[in-house]
Amino acid sequence: MAALADPGRSAAVLIGVHDYLHLDGLPAVAANLEALHRVLTDPAVWGLPAGACTVISQPGSARQVLDTVREKAREATDTLLVYYAGHGLTDDYTDELHLTLPDTVRDSEYTALRYESLRRAVLDPQARARRTVVMLDCCYSGRALAGAMSAGEHIADQAVINGSVVLTATSATRAALAPPGERYTAFSGELIGLLEAGLPGGPDLLDMETLFRQLAQRLSEKSRPIPQKRSRDDGSRIAIARNRAAAVRPAPSGAPGHGERRAGEERRRTAEADAREKLRQAARLVAVLAAKPDPDFALFWLAVPVARELFGEGSLEPVGVVEPGTWYLAVDGQGGALRVQLADGTTGFLLDVDGIQNGNADPPEAAEPEGAEPEDGEPEFAPYWLAVPATRPLLALDGSWNPVGEVRPGTWYLGVEERGAALVVQLPDGTQGLLLDLSGIQRDGTDHAEAGEVDFVPFWFVLPLEHHPLMAEDGSDRRVGVLEAGRCYLALQHRGQGLLVQASATARGLLRTTHGARRGTKGRAGDVRRLSKLIDAASATGPSPDFQPFWFAVPEVRPLFGATAREPVGVLLPGIWYLAVEQRGTALVAQLRSGRKGLLLDAAGIQRG
Repeated sequence: MAALADPGRSAAVLIGVHDYLHLDGLPAVAANLEALHRVLTDPAVWGLPAGACTVISQPGSARQVLDTVREKAREATDTLLVYYAGHGLTDDYTDELHLTLPDTVRDSEYTALRYESLRRAVLDPQARARRTVVMLDCCYSGRALAGAMSAGEHIADQAVINGSVVLTATSATRAALAPPGERYTAFSGELIGLLEAGLPGGPDLLDMETLFRQLAQRLSEKSRPIPQKRSRDDGSRIAIARNRAAAVRPAPSGAPGHGERRAGEERRRTAEADAREKLRQAARLVAVLAAKPDPDFALFWLAVPVARELFGEGSLEPVGVVEPGTWYLAVDGQGGALRVQLADGTTGFLLDVDGIQNGNADPPEAAEPEGAEPEDGEPEFAPYWLAVPATRPLLALDGSWNPVGEVRPGTWYLGVEERGAALVVQLPDGTQGLLLDLSGIQRDGTDHAEAGEVDFVPFWFVLPLEHHPLMAEDGSDRRVGVLEAGRCYLALQHRGQGLLVQASATARGLLRTTHGARRGTKGRAGDVRRLSKLIDAASATGPSPDFQPFWFAVPEVRPLFGATAREPVGVLLPGIWYLAVEQRGTALVAQLRSGRKGLLLDAAGIQRG
């Protein structure tokens, strides 16, 4: 008889990729991860401790996945569950399975994660897990019709691990589906439904054989691909869930209206599960509001592993959502929840804080009283100019932690005073605030006449030897593209040791190393030619006779181009007012503070003064 895998000695790693740079996106995968994490940690299902159920959404590298799986395989002493959802690739020569990553390139399997590497991580010599469950909801939409996913031939045969069971979403000849408009992928949706609602008339525990047979039956009834299963050493008897509907007796299959009753029963169970979740959230929010704010709370930046809702004080209607891959500011703690601030200033309670990533290595020290004298032996603070690698808030000096402004990349600001591990920074208008996050700031000893634009002229460059990743402009480890060898790109701004790069008309990000980069346009210069045509068109258009000069600001760093040389002549930075002196078609002639003028080809989203 099957026994439930001990949740206190087990672990799960849930891996998913829903957004790709070079492949079609799979939005349902993000919902898969959130639902599976919720179900597997539910005491009524398996009851894994939150810390034992790790979610890796949008993995940054194969190493991140393998290191995490190896670590959990060493920690667990009963059962390890590894789940992956995303596109799947097979090597054209070896038929070997590869699991795609956010920056995987079609027909370049080396940019994906080899399943064999994942299998070896599970079989690590130091692994203590006695049993392993692997679930692969693999896909590769380029090999099937729209809305379909293909994972290649004989995947379950490749994937099998000793002392384990492997479930895959696809057979050897059919594609697994990601049905358009549905919340989950086909395979994972049925799996989540079984775990959430249970199997009426089934055994008390849902072992892998029972789950597989039910998945196969339900998917077959919907004319959807039937999954595969391989197991060794009684892997089919591994049970990872209690049957929540074990006491429910199903109606006889021959009874009239059986199909309608079954569909109604499924709708009822889904509605009950949603109602239970609402009640759980309501009880949690009431408990949070009844608690007192943490008096010792120190602000910090956080990131979430999966999308989570923020709630206000008077309603269960969400006031916002925090998304993976973005840093948010936690401004208060209360009753085990966090009050989190969104980019637009909205704040709300984050009730589920499991698995969040703390962006501060150490909490800031307590602020020193104003006017405090430095201790003996401490050097006097000398004000200095600084620039930040990403937009960061300035907080009030009165201890209220209210934002009073922000510092942005590309502008010099004056640091006027130290407060523990933080810095008092002065904005161009004289406002002063506390900058808590000093990581990656650029110090400059130059005596700037005033805070303002950094003297930088954009330039074209080529990477002649190898591809380089393009990282998110906010300084996080999220990849947003790839810079290809032999192609021209536009450098907009220095960022530390790297560059802010305009990779295409719509893509921009950080190139963290400029090793091997050469200035010039001797490469595949599609964007150079495109911009040249725009410049020629603007130059050929006479000035608008009714134009009135006006002040404006740009929402992001944007280059200015010469009207004749077609080369960049300057850069416009957010947070600074510039004078538009002429209009040429859809382009503006903008004037820098130095008096230099150039064509602003992209005037979208500018703010008029």
